[in-house]
Amino acid sequence: MSFFTDTLKEIFHKNNLDAFADKSEQLEDLFNELTETNKIFNLTSVTDPEGVCLLHFCDSLTLCKYLTEAENLLDIGCGAGFPSLPVALAMPELTVTGLDSTGKKTDFANAFAKKYGVSNFNAVNGRAEELAKGKLRGTFNAVTARAVSKLNLLAEIALPFLKEGGILLSMKGPTGSKEAEEAADAINICGGRTENIVNLTLRTEKTEVKRSIIIVRKERPTPEKYPRSYPKMLKNPL
Repeated sequence: MSFFTDTLKEIFHKNNLDAFADKSEQLEDLFNELTETNKIFNLTSVTDPEGVCLLHFCDSLTLCKYLTEAENLLDIGCGAGFPSLPVALAMPELTVTGLDSTGKKTDFANAFAKKYGVSNFNAVNGRAEELAKGKLRGTFNAVTARAVSKLNLLAEIALPFLKEGGILLSMKGPTGSKEAEEAADAINICGGRTENIVNLTLRTEKTEVKRSIIIVRKERPTPEKYPRSYPKMLKNPL
């Protein structure tokens, strides 16, 4: 085993993610491609092995336990493919779509998936608030987003993509509970209800990172006028 694989398995163990240890070689391929491409294009500010293992891979894989009943997942603001690529590697039965407005990032994610045969993954380049008005509206069992807008804005952007009964998994830092409270009206207006808030601590020998996952269930159709354009959302948030 390589140094990276040893490091990843050790960090998985510290974070009760041993079930994904068999994905270590594929994740090492992703690490290598990410760090090499990052020398040319700015895909991520996190490039050291321990940081990628914890903040990209472990953080992404914490979603998997909430996706066991989903057929498909949309990752809004996927960047270079986080959390969507690690989830796609870990759950080959799940159809995963990444969405980002920066073409070089979706190009990287698609190139990785093609090169390594990740057939259940595809990345789309575009703006979520525009694509939510088109054929992707109401087509997903699950939607996630990591560090994308405050939750009141994200609810307006994300909930239209969901089928009724689907879930939004909003990945946040330690202020998740406060954001959920502040976004209660927006979530309700867009047809959702906050179902649970999961607080997590990700660890290495030297680092602790507080995270939260806000789980929002879509109970009713989102009114057709949502999402509005992003400037309108910023000017007059729900």
